[in-house]
Amino acid sequence: MVLALGFALAGCGSEWEGEVRFEVTRIAPPYESMGERKPEHVVLALDQEVPDSVRGLQTTGADIDQFPEGVAVGDRVLCRVRQSDDNGLDGVDPTTTVGPCREA
Repeated sequence: MVLALGFALAGCGSEWEGEVRFEVTRIAPPYESMGERKPEHVVLALDQEVPDSVRGLQTTGADIDQFPEGVAVGDRVLCRVRQSDDNGLDGVDPTTTVGPCREA
């Protein structure tokens, strides 16, 4: 089930926002990158048909603070997903933001 909240085209760019259902496949531990401590990261697999006009959501993820407390591998969640592509003709993948998420 997808609840599309918005879709707009502006020139060659595009933007999509909606709720997407995922399954939690892994929770990566915190790590350090370039001297900065990064939080646990929840890895997600798409648990529905790919929404129209959205690219690259088969697997994605978000920091643990975007999920309800106690999230675990195997849980199904609904996440707000925002995807934007300033220039659809440049060959660069769109920017995707995942979260917040809630229990499905």
